[in-house]
Amino acid sequence: MKGPDSTIRLVVNADGFGVDAAITRGTLRAHREGIVTSTSVIGNCADPGAIRVQLASAPALGVGVHLTLTGGVPVARPSAIRSLLGPDEHFPTEVREVFLSWAKAAPRADEIEHEFDAQVARLRDAGLVIDHLDTCHHVGFLPVVGRAVEAVARRHGIAGVRTAVERPTLAWFTEIRRSLTTAALCSLAWFNRRQMGILRHGPRTWGYFEAGRLDEIRILEILGRLGPGIHELICAPRESEDHCAELTALRSPRVREGLVRRGIDLCRWADLF
Repeated sequence: MKGPDSTIRLVVNADGFGVDAAITRGTLRAHREGIVTSTSVIGNCADPGAIRVQLASAPALGVGVHLTLTGGVPVARPSAIRSLLGPDEHFPTEVREVFLSWAKAAPRADEIEHEFDAQVARLRDAGLVIDHLDTCHHVGFLPVVGRAVEAVARRHGIAGVRTAVERPTLAWFTEIRRSLTTAALCSLAWFNRRQMGILRHGPRTWGYFEAGRLDEIRILEILGRLGPGIHELICAPRESEDHCAELTALRSPRVREGLVRRGIDLCRWADLF
């Protein structure tokens, strides 16, 4: 990784580009007018060609793949990934179904890898330059899924893979149920990294606990806690008719001032390797 140890570097990544029009619009606006430097395109998006056109309007925005095992249809042939699909040949609609299936050892590792490979290949064939991989609902923290992500990243020469979730803060005590979920994901992430011996998945991750609910105060708090090294802030800016506090916060002049005051360098995953 580049940069001296004393440097604070921050990737601000908006997940789910292509999930719906509101997220796509919000991501592009938060990039043009705010601090978003990177986005992750949903792996089974309906129209990769349209995604490429939309991203062409923001050439400085880093692009990754939000690999998914939930919602919609697979990219690979259904007959090749039966263990991942329901009777209707669609992915399960709820992430808990994926975790329950994993607990029963139902998903086949080779089929997960096959589907993820198909998702990445389809987007690359559409003309997207991909610099990182992550997973929808963080299912990549499941060991069998994490190994598939790692294999696909190596096959396609993609250096960045998200495998970390933020450490506990006092805010966790305000929502116990969400805190327990986040803690479980942290434990799986730690186990994954120890098991695979991964060294290149460096950024410390922030923002998962407040997914879709980041406000100016919380972003400023996070910026104040960043130490030397590489960090990633996960966000989901949605532009809709309703007021979106997260999109507003990501475009805040105070947040910009906070970055400058702390000497934080905004970057993309591609800038880290």
